[in-house]
Amino acid sequence: MARLSSTLKLVSGNALSSPLTLSASNTLSVTNPAEMSRVSVLHSAPTELAAVSTGSHYVYIKNIGTNSRVVEVRIAAGTAFASLAVGEFCFVPMKDALGVEVIALVGTELIEYAIFKKA
Repeated sequence: MARLSSTLKLVSGNALSSPLTLSASNTLSVTNPAEMSRVSVLHSAPTELAAVSTGSHYVYIKNIGTNSRVVEVRIAAGTAFASLAVGEFCFVPMKDALGVEVIALVGTELIEYAIFKKA
């Protein structure tokens, strides 16, 4: 069993009426091997990142493109749950039997992603 450390930190002096400092971290148990890659995402058809048969997993996706195009993140059934502009990312704990796919809303965009299977 492998360990994956995760940390999320949100800090702002002017997003709210009071200064914001929020931090959460956790150590997650995952199995080997993890999958990490970069892929060009088309607008004509979704790109599958994790099949429904992947089981419970964590998915990290970042839009690293340079075309200023939005990438939509969907469960494998086609329902969108995130929209990533260039530079934006998400890290989501996915439940069992839900695959993940991405599609560019216009043209082609480059993303990086990682799939970590839950232990």
